[in-house]
Amino acid sequence: MDEVRARLFSPDGTRERESVRRILELCDAYGIRGTWAIVGHLFYQHCEDCPVCPVKAWKGKYRSFDEIFGTGEPLWYGADVIEMIRAQGQQEIAFHGYTHEIFDPSTMSRDAAKVEVEEWLRVAHRAGVDARAVVFPRNCVAYLDELQEAGFICYRSEQVYPLLLRTRYFNLGSIFRAIDHLLSITRLPIYEVRTICESMVNVGTSQHFFDFPAPLEEMLDKMNLHRLRLRRIAYGIHEAARQRRMLHIWAHPWEFSTGQDFDKLRYIFEHVAHEIAQGRMRSVGMTEFAKLALNKC
Repeated sequence: MDEVRARLFSPDGTRERESVRRILELCDAYGIRGTWAIVGHLFYQHCEDCPVCPVKAWKGKYRSFDEIFGTGEPLWYGADVIEMIRAQGQQEIAFHGYTHEIFDPSTMSRDAAKVEVEEWLRVAHRAGVDARAVVFPRNCVAYLDELQEAGFICYRSEQVYPLLLRTRYFNLGSIFRAIDHLLSITRLPIYEVRTICESMVNVGTSQHFFDFPAPLEEMLDKMNLHRLRLRRIAYGIHEAARQRRMLHIWAHPWEFSTGQDFDKLRYIFEHVAHEIAQGRMRSVGMTEFAKLALNKC
């Protein structure tokens, strides 16, 4: 965990904050409403040594415990980031766990899940956030009954690939997905606005924005061909508009690290904005989509 974090993130959260700022600027420019999955601990400005503190269990387990407990390290405390998101006016905050522990019943008890939900809601309500959407850490879906009882109405499910694209033999699944992105052989999943009325709305996933081999992406970036791999997503946007269906693209802000990455996002937003201008598409957050679905029950 510590080694992965050190490899992926900046030491003080500066790069991640700049990425959030630039993404918000693009959302504002193209009229895009996003749902931001927020870990509850980011609502703090500094450690408050709370009576209920799941982070204390990290002591002796993760080196990062010393960075987070009793400090105000900007990589671990992001109240300013949440205010930046909320200030944009069109963005939605979603539950993403209090500590980012995985909601796997084999490793997380129901009582632990309740703590994650209750503590997240406590700090969110304190900040004036009334969330109704859930994005599970690592997309591991569980304890929906607890979340529904707490007032949440929808969640993001895990992306399901065709068998050929998810095979792990010789890393063929990754290779086939790369080819698929470049040639747009298969079509992105797009969804009807409907739901089962007795349960939380499953907001299906169409595509992880960065589901593409990093070495090949870097090569395309250097050749200024970085938009080439977006053909499948662009086609999916126009097909969803034509069929009046839902397309759901997601990414982590920290994954945007180069100028080409932001240009890729601009390119996709341009396609969405075109369909919005034609009256064939709306950009909505997860909760708004769920309410549209529930109104059809």
